[in-house]
Amino acid sequence: MGCDVLVWVAGSTSLPFFDGTGLERDDRGFVKVRPTLQAMGHDEIFATGDCATLVTDPRLPKAGVYAVRQGPPLAYNLRAAATGMPLRPYRPQPLALALISTGTRHAVAVWGPIAFEGDWVWRWKDRIDRRFMRRYRVDA
Repeated sequence: MGCDVLVWVAGSTSLPFFDGTGLERDDRGFVKVRPTLQAMGHDEIFATGDCATLVTDPRLPKAGVYAVRQGPPLAYNLRAAATGMPLRPYRPQPLALALISTGTRHAVAVWGPIAFEGDWVWRWKDRIDRRFMRRYRVDA
């Protein structure tokens, strides 16, 4: 199915939850964090994912792949902070594959400057997503 004009609107916005907290935020309202994922000026507060902006890489996209990859360093640093051990920095990957479903078993993929689309991209995304979710499955 073709179209004459495509308007794609997407993006993250900050949460009102952070209003009045005193946390340092960027010009879009996201919590500023150091590479250790600690909020600037608040060693006891950690922030990751779409609510945070890494001060060493402020243009890092608000994308799930980065949020998911922040999980292991966050878990390590929470344990380290609780036990007085040194924290480790999160180092984002330089490039990430974006797979976006259009909702019709069709998807778009973007890898840096390269983009492609099709039903086969949706099947690829579906396989990746299902494999990822199986890692977190809890059998009762």
